[in-house]
Amino acid sequence: MNTAVASCLAACLIFAAAGPYLARALPPHLAVRLLVPSVVLATGCGVFVLGAVAFTWLGQLGDVAEYGAWSPHRLHLLDPVPTQLAIAAGALLVLAAGWAAARTVGTARMWYSMHRACRDLDDGTDSPLLVVDSTEPRAFTTPGPWRPRIVVTTGMLAALDAPARRILLAHERSHCAHRHTCWTLTADLAAAVNPLLHPTARAIRDATERWADEDAARGNDRRLVATTIAHVALLATRSPTPTGTAAASGGRVPARVRALRRPPPRVRARPLAALIALTLTIALGTVAVERTGESLFEHAERSASATQEPRP
Repeated sequence: MNTAVASCLAACLIFAAAGPYLARALPPHLAVRLLVPSVVLATGCGVFVLGAVAFTWLGQLGDVAEYGAWSPHRLHLLDPVPTQLAIAAGALLVLAAGWAAARTVGTARMWYSMHRACRDLDDGTDSPLLVVDSTEPRAFTTPGPWRPRIVVTTGMLAALDAPARRILLAHERSHCAHRHTCWTLTADLAAAVNPLLHPTARAIRDATERWADEDAARGNDRRLVATTIAHVALLATRSPTPTGTAAASGGRVPARVRALRRPPPRVRARPLAALIALTLTIALGTVAVERTGESLFEHAERSASATQEPRP
C-alpha cells in the first residue's frame, strides 16, 4: 500500500507543479474546461489517499480493530504504516477541513453581499447589462451560476470610444455566457483544501480572462483588443473591482496583451498529453490505493477468523 500511496502523492505533486504551465500552454477555453475538473480530481484523490493512510494506521490499534473484526497484528504485518506518516496525514486532513470550511463560509458571504448589491441596483429588466451612474471607471461580471450580471459604470463608458466599448462589452459577455466565475470559484475551493494548487487556481483565473479576450477578438482587430484591454486596466487601477467578480482588468494584463498581439492560440499535443497522463496517473493511483487497502483489511479479517476457529 505504501508504494501505491507514494506513487499517487508524487503524481499529485507533479500536477501541482505543472498546473500553471499547462494553463498557459493550452488554449484558454480548453485549459479552463480540462484543468478545473483535474484540479478537483487531484484534490479529492489527495484527500482520499491521506484518509486511507490514516485509517490503515488506526486499524492497527486494538480498540479500533474490535469494531471491524480484523486482526490488528496481522494488518501491521501485511503493510505497516509508519506512525509519523499517519500522524502527518491526519494533521493535513484536519487542516484541509478547516481551510475548506473557512473558504466556503467566506465565499457564501461574498455571493450574498454581491446578490444584495445587484438587487439594490436592479433596473427591473431582464437584460444582463446593468449600467450604473458613477464617475468611477468600473466594468465587471458578477458571480453566479444562474444569472450573472454585467455591471458597467457611466464613467467607464465615457472614457472609451465606440469600438473600445464594443470590445469591453464583448469581453464581459463572454464571462457571463461561459460562467467564468463558477469555474474560478470551483478551482479556488479545491485550492482551499490543497494549498499546493493555489498557483494553478490563479493560472485558471488568468485563463478565463484570456478566454474572454479571445472571444472579444473574434470579428475585431487583435491589436485594437490588446490596446483596449490595456486602457481599461489602467482606468481600473483607480477603482478596483469587487472580490469574486470577473473583469477585463483582471488577471495578468501584460501577458494577456502580449497574447493578443500574437495569432490565436492552437492546441499543442505535448501539454494536452501531459495533462491527460497526469490526471490518469492520479486517478489510477487512487484506485490502486483503494483496492490495496481493501485487500489488506480482507486478509486481516480472514486471518482473525482463522485464529478464532476452535481446534479439534
